Amino acid sequence: MKILLVNPPNESQAFSMPMGLASIAAYLKNKDKDIDISVIDDWAEKLESAELARRVSLSRADIVGIYMVSPRYDQAKSTIEVCRNALPNSIIIAGGPHPSALPVETLREIPQLDICAIGEGELTMQELAEGKPLKTINGIAFRDGKEIKLTPPRDFIKNLDDLPFPNRDLFPLQKYKPSAPHGRKMPFFIMNTSRGCPFNCTYCSKDVFRNIYRTVSPKRVADEIEELISKYHAKEIFFSDDDFSMNIARAEGICDEILKRGVKIRWSTSTRVDQVTEQLLNKMHKAGCRFICYGVESGNQKVLDAIGKGYNTEKAVSAFKMTRRAKIATVCNFIIGLPGETKESIRDTLNLMKRIKPNFISGSILSIFPGSRLFKLIQAGEYPGKLRNLESSGRIFLGKGNYTVLEDNLTYEELKDELQMVKRKFLLRPQYFWQTLTDIRSLDDLKYYLQAGMEVIQSLLDKKL
Repeated sequence: MKILLVNPPNESQAFSMPMGLASIAAYLKNKDKDIDISVIDDWAEKLESAELARRVSLSRADIVGIYMVSPRYDQAKSTIEVCRNALPNSIIIAGGPHPSALPVETLREIPQLDICAIGEGELTMQELAEGKPLKTINGIAFRDGKEIKLTPPRDFIKNLDDLPFPNRDLFPLQKYKPSAPHGRKMPFFIMNTSRGCPFNCTYCSKDVFRNIYRTVSPKRVADEIEELISKYHAKEIFFSDDDFSMNIARAEGICDEILKRGVKIRWSTSTRVDQVTEQLLNKMHKAGCRFICYGVESGNQKVLDAIGKGYNTEKAVSAFKMTRRAKIATVCNFIIGLPGETKESIRDTLNLMKRIKPNFISGSILSIFPGSRLFKLIQAGEYPGKLRNLESSGRIFLGKGNYTVLEDNLTYEELKDELQMVKRKFLLRPQYFWQTLTDIRSLDDLKYYLQAGMEVIQSLLDKKL
C-alpha cells in the first residue's frame, strides 16, 4: 500500500510543518510497517504545477490525502485536480478544517475528490488503508454513484499519549522558515500538546476537534521535546495549542518535567488572558518560555461580549502585566471587523494595546470561516450584517474563508484602512521604539529585532491584507 500526503501551496513565506499530516504519517507507519508513505509539502517547496504532477505520478500512491483549510481552498482544489490527472485510479481524500465543516459541499464543488474526512484523521486513514468498505468507516462523506453519503461521526482518540510522535523525517525540514517572533533560535519546531478548545468564540471553527479538550501528559510532552533536541538539534519550539494553559496544573506539570530533566530549550505558546497566574508564568519562564501569544481580539467590551470571548478587558491588562513581570515577551493578536465593530471600537482596541504594551502585535480582518458559530448564524439568516465577497466571480460561497468578510458598520475598504491605522499608530510611536530598544541585550537580539522590524515595515506597506 502506497500513501501520499500533500500540503497545498500558500502565498505566505512563513512556512510551518503541517502537524496533522505528520501525525497521520506516524500513526499509519506505527500500525503497518509495510505501508509506504511519502509527503509533498507544496507550501514549503513552492513547486510548479508540472513538477507537482511529476512528483505525484512518481509516488504511484493508492491513496492521496490532501490537507484542506478554508483560506487555501482554491490551492487545495487545484492540488486535487493535479493529483487526479496524475493518478486517475487512486483514492483521493481531503481532511482538515474545511472538509470537516463542509463535507458534502466540498464533494459537490470538487468532482475529482472521492472522500472527505470529518474530524481526526488518524483512524480514518488507517481503516481506509486496510480496505474497509466506505460505508463502515465512521467520520467520512463519500460518493456512492451519484449520491453523497455521510457515515456516523467518529469517536475521538481518548488518550493522546497512545499516538506516536509525529513523523518529521518525511518533511523538508530545511525549508521551514518561521517569521518573527517565532524562530529566533534555529532549528525551530512546532509541537501540539492538546487538541480541542471548550470555549465558544463566535468566529472560531472547531469541526476537527470540536469543544472536547484532550491533552498529552507532561511526561509525554517532555519525551517529545527531548527527541526534538537529540534527533533534530532543536533550539526553539512553539506549542501550537489553542489554549496551552487551559489546565493550569498540567501546564505547571510540563514546566516541572522540563526542569526536573534539566532540558534547555527556548519555547513559546498561545493561551488566553484569563488562563494564566503569576505562579504559572514564573515557572514557564524558568522552564524556557520566552514569549506568549494572547488572543486579545478587541479592546471594546461590547464587541468582546458579542463574540462570546468570556472575559473583560481588564483581564488582558492583568495578564500582560504579570507576563511582563515574569520576563516573558508577548504577542497581542487582534481582529478588525468583528460583529458590532465601529471606528470608535477600533480606537478602543488601539488604546487597550497601548495600555498592555505587547512586544509584538498581529492583526487581521475578520474572515467568515465555515463551522464557526457566526458562519452558522449567517447561514440561518439570524445575523443582520452584510457579507462582502472578495472573489472576482462575485459568487458568495461561505467556506472560502479568506474571500468572505462581514461588513457590519464599516465597509471592507474602511476595515483595511483601519487595520493599517492601528498598526501605524501603535508601531510608530516613540514609546514602542524605546520599549523595543530596551529589550536589546546582545548582538543576537539586535539581529532578531532588525529582522522583525523589516517584517513590520512590510506589513505597513502591504496593500493586500
